[in-house]
Amino acid sequence: MPFPDGTHRVLYCMESPEVWFEDFGAAKLKRGRAVVKLDADFAKVIKRGDYRVFLTPEGDCRGLYVRRKIASFEVRELIGGKSSIAFSYRIVGRRKDVRDRKRFPKLDVTPPMPPARRTARTRSSLDALLAKVRKQAGARPGRARRRKTARAPLSLPTLLAKTRKQAGAKAARRRKRANKRA
Repeated sequence: MPFPDGTHRVLYCMESPEVWFEDFGAAKLKRGRAVVKLDADFAKVIKRGDYRVFLTPEGDCRGLYVRRKIASFEVRELIGGKSSIAFSYRIVGRRKDVRDRKRFPKLDVTPPMPPARRTARTRSSLDALLAKVRKQAGARPGRARRRKTARAPLSLPTLLAKTRKQAGAKAARRRKRANKRA
């Protein structure tokens, strides 16, 4: 993702119907209170003040809650408790660079059609191909002259397939000659 300093950074996200980033950490209460500063890089990519904090106490206490949230958040023990216990947290914040994103937008998953294969043909190469096809339509391959008896002409797909096969054989012979010279 693009970063404010102009670089691109890698972030991994859990799947969600909205665009969120998350971070994790741990801290410790001192006499029932703790202030946790957001990671500087994480704070650059989320909308400040629009994030959620999930707390897990790692010791016996009356419970924990989040009091203030801006560039840092304050954690306090419930009912004015004065415990000094460790806790872990998970922060989920909205991406700063994404606006007006719809929840569960529809997505078309039809695979795109591959681009048509194009070959550059000149007028003279097309004329030569046409002459070759006409010649093969009137004569059997391997015969020098025409038969006097009429026979059914070859179909166009058959003629094209034969022409392609011959062109491939010619190219192979050229490559073989070039390899011998080298």
